[in-house]
Amino acid sequence: MSQTLLFLGATGGVANACLTSALKSNQYKAIALVRTPEKLRKQLVDQQGLEENMVSSNLTIIQGNALDLSNVKRALLANIIEHGDIALPSMIISGLGGAPALNLDIRHPLQIGKLDNPTICEDAAKTLITALKEVYSERPSLSSRKPGVCFVSTTGISRGPEDVPFGMQFLYHQMLALPHADKKKMETTFRDHMLQSEPVFASVTGIRPTLLRGTGALNEGAGIEKLRVGVESRPAAGFTVQRADVGAWMFENVVKESEGGKWRGEMVSLTA
Repeated sequence: MSQTLLFLGATGGVANACLTSALKSNQYKAIALVRTPEKLRKQLVDQQGLEENMVSSNLTIIQGNALDLSNVKRALLANIIEHGDIALPSMIISGLGGAPALNLDIRHPLQIGKLDNPTICEDAAKTLITALKEVYSERPSLSSRKPGVCFVSTTGISRGPEDVPFGMQFLYHQMLALPHADKKKMETTFRDHMLQSEPVFASVTGIRPTLLRGTGALNEGAGIEKLRVGVESRPAAGFTVQRADVGAWMFENVVKESEGGKWRGEMVSLTA
């Protein structure tokens, strides 16, 4: 039986590249919870070049919102209800983030970046945890095979050594302070939850790319072998990285190693 993956924020460049990599491998079934299913289908076929029959046969698209508890539970249980699977997805991949917008506030004139929803990452993390708790309560047998979660965060919010080059620290710590605050709260939500006596996840892995560029189309990537990789205690500091390379790296090094890979529990910094 193929393993199943659940994607949140699959229309975003990094998660989209990870999803494409999984579908191209022909080793996974995938579920994607998205607000606009047609946008995702168009990305996968037109931008990523996947065949329509590959998408339709290996991907279940659930229309909904990752902030809606009932939608998230429906996505978690989709293959159990529709195809008779006996376990939850083995891995949940979240590329959620708010749409950027210009912030004009005379009280904080340097903080020019904001999000259309300034708490989307934190709220989605809490919703996912609550959804899994309810699923385990309603279907106790599913708690015997808990999913891992891999989420996309950012450099610039580390608890460890500085992971942003000096030349970009003003941009990250001043101009992007508002959107990065939400990423930090998301990280805290996931990491603190894993310290509880009965966490809902088998493992948590955070991906902290440097400044993202590109659409996420795999043909834009320079190759994951060219990436520099660090962890929170020894970060890889750099300037930019292709969304496609981050998503492809996530698939090869986290998704495919979900049963005990070296990156479990790490906050992984990625840069070109």
